[in-house]
Amino acid sequence: MALIPLKQEVTVYPKAPSDDPWNPSPGSVPFTLKCRFQEGTAVVTDQHGREVVSSAQIFFDKFAPIKATDEYGYVDETGSERRYLPLKTERKRWLNGKAILTVVYVK
Repeated sequence: MALIPLKQEVTVYPKAPSDDPWNPSPGSVPFTLKCRFQEGTAVVTDQHGREVVSSAQIFFDKFAPIKATDEYGYVDETGSERRYLPLKTERKRWLNGKAILTVVYVK
């Protein structure tokens, strides 16, 4: 059971090692994950140490199978899909060290 309710879904679009659309690699097939999608700006430090503004946060349960190069597609209540690129990924952990949430800050 998740720490917070996960009522939304996002589609994860993994980046292929070679971006050849005619010959996709096995790991480049899009998949969906249950999440909590929360829109709102936040200033975060990205993987290069720069301060950037995030337009939304995506909360996944436990240790989500995502990479820093993935792209995320979210369909909102009006039915329109928007694509997001990750700025920062962090894992929230219990005292025993196990991941309880994966948070992705996106632009």
